[in-house]
Amino acid sequence: MIDYTLQKSNDERKCMSNLYDIVSCLRDPIDGCPWDKEQMPVDIIRSMQGEIYEYIDALNEKDKVHQCEELGDVFLNLFLLAKIHDQNGDFKLSDCLNETCEKYIRRHPHVFSNVEVSNSDEVLANWANIKKNVEGRTQTGFFDGVPKDTPELERCYSISKKAAKVGFDWNSIDGTYDKVKEELSEVQAASTQDEKLDEIGDLLFSVVQVARKNHIKPQDALAHANLKFTKRFEYVIETAKARGMDYEHLTDSQIDELWNEAKHSC
Repeated sequence: MIDYTLQKSNDERKCMSNLYDIVSCLRDPIDGCPWDKEQMPVDIIRSMQGEIYEYIDALNEKDKVHQCEELGDVFLNLFLLAKIHDQNGDFKLSDCLNETCEKYIRRHPHVFSNVEVSNSDEVLANWANIKKNVEGRTQTGFFDGVPKDTPELERCYSISKKAAKVGFDWNSIDGTYDKVKEELSEVQAASTQDEKLDEIGDLLFSVVQVARKNHIKPQDALAHANLKFTKRFEYVIETAKARGMDYEHLTDSQIDELWNEAKHSC
């Protein structure tokens, strides 16, 4: 048993210290939690991804209480990662934070020095220049800066956005609409599974370009669509139950009627 009493505080630095102390207790080699002691970085990453998605759910639902809870869980996982690396002799949390502070001061000379910028584009240009010419970060491939483990929808957005920066793009948004129509017709014409796989991929890629040209992150649009569909479908199910209808054997006309009701209600 570890003798620990939480001293709550309104000081963010003290709260951070409290959380790291709790994580240190959980990872204590002798009296720590057996489950927490077994965790490795790859395990924590999976857990943190889940917490981030739960935070996104709370954000989309505008649930402030839930947002607060899930953001705290993200911090917990971050501190667990830091503690594991510390115990493995990789680096300390202080090393990580000091390097990050130095990096972000260095990359924001328009805030912490006398460099002047007039818009976000100039900020990003300076950022890229500092990474290359000050920090010496070089790339062997054009898309090296896009993490390979990024979810595919987001990765598609990122690689197409990067290609667009060097002129590989449609001149107008109309070109993306035409491309979606073209790819849809090719999906419809595909006959083998390999052809369908190829053409559906092209169709999805083209739809992402429509989102990019409209300045909308495709994952945000899809998250909104998923939430909208689930709410409407749950309305259909619950309404069918309330009316004594067998929701597992609804007719097409019944489904259409309930769905239209859901569209006006959700």
